[in-house]
Amino acid sequence: MKIKRILAVTMITAVAGMTAMSSAQSQEFQARNLRFGHGMADNHPAGMAAKQFSADVQEATGGKTKITVIANQALGPDPQMLGALQGGVQEFYTGSVLAMLGQVKELGFQDVPFLFESEAEAHAVFDGPVGDYLNQKLSAAGIHVLGWWENGFRHITNSRRPVNTLADLEGLKLRTQPNPLTLDAFKALGANAAPLAWSELFVALETGAFDGQENPVVLMNTQRFYEVQKYMTLSGHVYSPLIFAVSKKFWDGLTPKEQELMTAAAKKATTYQRELTASEVDVALQHMKDEGMQVTRFSEADLQKIRDLVPPAIEPHLEKIGPEFMTLLRSEIAEVRAEKKS
Repeated sequence: MKIKRILAVTMITAVAGMTAMSSAQSQEFQARNLRFGHGMADNHPAGMAAKQFSADVQEATGGKTKITVIANQALGPDPQMLGALQGGVQEFYTGSVLAMLGQVKELGFQDVPFLFESEAEAHAVFDGPVGDYLNQKLSAAGIHVLGWWENGFRHITNSRRPVNTLADLEGLKLRTQPNPLTLDAFKALGANAAPLAWSELFVALETGAFDGQENPVVLMNTQRFYEVQKYMTLSGHVYSPLIFAVSKKFWDGLTPKEQELMTAAAKKATTYQRELTASEVDVALQHMKDEGMQVTRFSEADLQKIRDLVPPAIEPHLEKIGPEFMTLLRSEIAEVRAEKKS
């Protein structure tokens, strides 16, 4: 009986100690109700990673910091959400950062065709000196980067005809990213390219206002583009990242402890998001095929034609991005490829 009493007292003391620790930890943090906005579906890997980040931060702060993830541009289009981050009105965001092109000209490089050979190569570049350079530029513009997430290689879809050769692109009205470099690249290939707000794209495809568009496979699948597009060409012409960011105005008001735990949670979320996206590409592609989408590829000969036609069309834009940055970028890509071979 004496031993049982000792064990009981020990357990009560341990539980009390853990409760006290949890209470002390909780007292380190302010009660915060924050918003994490994005323009993708809840079931997109970015939406899933945002939820994991939210859960990890809430747990690490003893429930004091609650982050509500709001999908499908319910907080507004990407430019509006990025502006809200700069103003400190919205705390977290993931999505395209091209709306910041007017403030950070170097972001235009993201739409240079055939820049990266693989996702792993792109990750290494965004996680290295190039990413550090962009992060500093964005920080000066009021956005603190927590990570670069995976959107993926972009492919072309349309509702009019199979695009088996470069000639089949002629005259197709394609929605592209709102980047002048992208518009000129597609125009050089014979397409009638024009930008359009993401929130308006599905209806524009459904009504035939646009024939097609270009996006990564997982994004197209979660947005159900197979309902309004019949033909896909696996062109892989551009790699697109997603920025994962927090308002610098908000970030600067956090304690060092809060910044530390959010940085750790962001690193974990970045790994999870990239791995989840990679695991879903083949599944998403098969699902779209099962839904009736016809999938083809450009021949190597046509891909070479594209590589020959695009550089003269985008050269003026590379000058605007800046020779110094483009040199850094190409140097980093070369270094990553050299390390891969060694």
